[in-house]
Amino acid sequence: MPLDSDRAFVVFHCGGTVAALPIETVEQIAPMAELARPPGLPAAMEGILNLGGKAVPVARLDRLLGLPEKAPGLYSMLIVTKAVALVVDRVREILRLSGETLLPAGKEDSFNGCVQAVIQAKEELIHVLSAGRILLKKEQEIAAQIAQREQGRLREWEAAIQ
Repeated sequence: MPLDSDRAFVVFHCGGTVAALPIETVEQIAPMAELARPPGLPAAMEGILNLGGKAVPVARLDRLLGLPEKAPGLYSMLIVTKAVALVVDRVREILRLSGETLLPAGKEDSFNGCVQAVIQAKEELIHVLSAGRILLKKEQEIAAQIAQREQGRLREWEAAIQ
């Protein structure tokens, strides 16, 4: 992540941690919805979201990062990225910063190697996550296969009602 340009971030809470994603990696923020839960989902997968006719795999960010788990509740949100929707406890704000307020992340801040920078804001540290590194390559492949299979099911259902 370039540290010398103005940036915007979606700041959220998850598992007792404050984290952020660069806004350009976020396609949509949606309230928690009823999810399809086909058999055989990996433990980190919460289910499949039907987002306007598109099957989107939904992952529990707390489980992926080894954070304390909290069951999705009233204020839980889905942050939809290119590869997956992430369940978070709540979305707090869109934060706009200049590059000099971003600090490179140290190995101790890495959460599976997906922290790319740290924001020192007021009296807290905000971990800036890389959307492309939240899931391992193999996890991305499995999520894509599950989404493709569920997309086929959605097409079958739509064809049946027409």
